[in-house]
Amino acid sequence: MKLIVRFVIIFLGFLFSKNLYVNYAWELFEYTQSAENSALGGAVYAFNSESSTSINNPNFSKLRKNNFSITHQNRYSGMLVNDFISFDIDNNKKNININFIYENIGLIPNTENTLLDWGNDGQFGTNDAGEGNGILDPGERLDADRISFFNQRRLGFYGGYSGFFINYPLGVGLKIISTKIEQKISFGIGFDIGIIRKFRNIDYAIILENFPSSGILWNDGEIEKTSPSLKIGLNKCFSLKKIKYNLLIANKISFSERHINSQIRIDNLSVDFLFGLQISFKDKLFLRFGRNHINNLTGGIGFLFRDFKIDYAFLNSTTNYNLGSHHIFSFHLSNKWIKKKIKNL
Repeated sequence: MKLIVRFVIIFLGFLFSKNLYVNYAWELFEYTQSAENSALGGAVYAFNSESSTSINNPNFSKLRKNNFSITHQNRYSGMLVNDFISFDIDNNKKNININFIYENIGLIPNTENTLLDWGNDGQFGTNDAGEGNGILDPGERLDADRISFFNQRRLGFYGGYSGFFINYPLGVGLKIISTKIEQKISFGIGFDIGIIRKFRNIDYAIILENFPSSGILWNDGEIEKTSPSLKIGLNKCFSLKKIKYNLLIANKISFSERHINSQIRIDNLSVDFLFGLQISFKDKLFLRFGRNHINNLTGGIGFLFRDFKIDYAFLNSTTNYNLGSHHIFSFHLSNKWIKKKIKNL
């Protein structure tokens, strides 16, 4: 019931509130991916594998994966921790893909009211240039004893369902996000639409994100909106000497300057290209390479066993920022193996 009330409040806010559009609100669903998809640079909009979820493309929910996936990310020397689980459920012979995300960013410094605003001479009460202007001037510093720390926690849900619309396979994704930053709490709802078509042995995908617009409601009454984005991807599969290759190319078109380091930007329009290559040996060993939408080089490896699969991804840090590289691990357990272990308990 509370969920319905919040949805109604957000919808009414769209109609009557001021148009406060934000560039960063739903990125939690952007970088929360399995290790396989991350190693391929995220260019997986048309690449439907055992690790694919409806977060990559809502249309992927049409095929049951028959496994339970767990992914753990550790970024920025452990300051950001992200956990992600994905599984499928049957509903009247229709498959629904379910995804849950938990993220915690710890030890964020709160520097409010910590400026020793004493001016250029570093002494209080001399009324020199810069004293009391509220700006960190040369010679001034922060009072380390007054700096406090807080956490940001975010919970995400993504559910994907696929059907047919005018004889075209159409996937619809519902995403819900909740954020807590000290005393501020938010709740948001958004929708994605995705399709996949095959033409001349190439899979093509088109995804419309945040359609018609996604919104987040904060407990102070503020409502943030996000403009739609368009994703386009293709997947070409071929074999040479019993080795299987998947070449992935994708791009994302945004209308709200969502990425500071976008590859192409014209006013509010930005375009980012993504690339990926997977090389599989007997569908047991997988080597992966890619480049994601912020120009980070990616890579990884995967091993498929009888009842489970292990994937690892390494994401190199952006060249211009010393934010550190990070690692992603994914474990995929077959439903049969899980049921067998439960029965043996």
